[in-house]
Amino acid sequence: MTLVAHTRSRIWGTRNSWSLAPHRNFPGEGRECKVELEIQGDEENGYHLVMSPAGFFTADEWYKSKEDALAAALELFGIPAGKWRVERER
Repeated sequence: MTLVAHTRSRIWGTRNSWSLAPHRNFPGEGRECKVELEIQGDEENGYHLVMSPAGFFTADEWYKSKEDALAAALELFGIPAGKWRVERER
């Protein structure tokens, strides 16, 4: 089972390197784009928050618990727990 959510966010960087905030390598105003998010994993192996901003590479971060991954998504992208939907494996 995978949790999915979509949002828009300002992204700084290039196709192969991006950030959620400006810094010396990525100055300017950034670019507003759609971001697809997934939380994948299980209690045994932990959970990955997978972040795919349109036009940029996909990145992920590992968390010990689903709650930690949900908290990170809230902090980074403003996605509350109630906005995620379950995507069943095919």
